[in-house]
Amino acid sequence: MKIKILTVLVILGLVIGNERVLAQESIINEVSDVYVDKLVNAAKANYPRYKIFKHRIDIAKANVSIASLSVFDALTVSYIYQPNQNTIIDPVNPTTSYFKGFQAGVFLNLGQLLRVPVNIRRAKSDQRIAESEQAEYDLTIGAEVRRRYYTYLQRVAQLKLQSRTIIQSENALKDAEHKYRRGEVTFDSYNQTQIQYTEHIQTKIEAEGNVFIAKAALEEMLGDKLENIK
Repeated sequence: MKIKILTVLVILGLVIGNERVLAQESIINEVSDVYVDKLVNAAKANYPRYKIFKHRIDIAKANVSIASLSVFDALTVSYIYQPNQNTIIDPVNPTTSYFKGFQAGVFLNLGQLLRVPVNIRRAKSDQRIAESEQAEYDLTIGAEVRRRYYTYLQRVAQLKLQSRTIIQSENALKDAEHKYRRGEVTFDSYNQTQIQYTEHIQTKIEAEGNVFIAKAALEEMLGDKLENIK
């Protein structure tokens, strides 16, 4: 009866312990919306591709101004100035006369003038397209930063779990070695414990690499070290 009770308590302790480990390894409590927003803003300020969209909007706005001012391209103003204002008649050809003084003329290119409204509408359409592309990328860069940040937190949590597993595996190896020397376990059992310990070390190394990879991918978009964003 005592053995059954002890067995039940051990199983219950393992279940509770596993639940505590899962609770400790949850990344939900580590996610801060305020901090995530800071990461997104950092990416928008530093990520080169995001700056391209802003420059496209600036160019589109400049083209609208240029198209609006192109109305003056349809107008041509010319003038002639001669000091003497007397009219000189050509004796050979009386119909020809030479005017002295100041003469000015304005010429209108009708085709150019009719193209001005079309150019303005096209420039404004290009501006709206550029603004829509930036608005779309606002959503894209925000989602991508969040995805990479959550992946980074996931990799950190996995590394913590593997670190604890290594400690448990190391203790199990020491215990198995002690029992093997005392003849309480076979060599095959002791060797299996060594193999499991080696596998756990390899898994931890992979987990460490995954943390570095996830951090580098996140910092690629941030344009800065993660530690510098408080």
